[in-house]
Amino acid sequence: MNTEDLLGSLHKAARSMSTSDLMKARAFMVRSASGLPKKYREAYSTELFNYLYTIFTEISNSKQPEKNEAIDAEEYDDLMKRLDQMGVSEDLNQEYFNKLVNLTAPYLVFIVKKPIHPIGMVFPGGDQVLEKDGIYYCPVKDKQNDVECALCKFCICRDAEEMVEGDKWKMEV
Repeated sequence: MNTEDLLGSLHKAARSMSTSDLMKARAFMVRSASGLPKKYREAYSTELFNYLYTIFTEISNSKQPEKNEAIDAEEYDDLMKRLDQMGVSEDLNQEYFNKLVNLTAPYLVFIVKKPIHPIGMVFPGGDQVLEKDGIYYCPVKDKQNDVECALCKFCICRDAEEMVEGDKWKMEV
């Protein structure tokens, strides 16, 4: 498979996702974040959804990738297996969230090579995803290695620990 084939497949799948489906995905995100402190609840339910929606719109409007590159079949299969592990909870709207992530994650990883979480998204402790000189850094990149369904392994971000000493990392509160 190559990036052109993948984008064609994702584009077709995006056309089958309705506005109602997107609203249900958003409802799942809001509900699943309801127990978090306000700043993290908003980061997850609003910032992350807006990012995924923007990526969804890119997919819907894209005709072909900037570069047509081969995709490592093993890495693609591994990503798709992880996405399948997300499962469905008692919240029926998770199915729509999963569908949204199944569209956006492969696009982010293989086609546009952008972080899975939006730049500036705040994680517990105030750390956030940052971009410096075209390189992305994430505070949880290497902390999720043992989480079976985490997508961090595929994300283009480097671990925050790799950031040059003295660079700003904590979010200003």
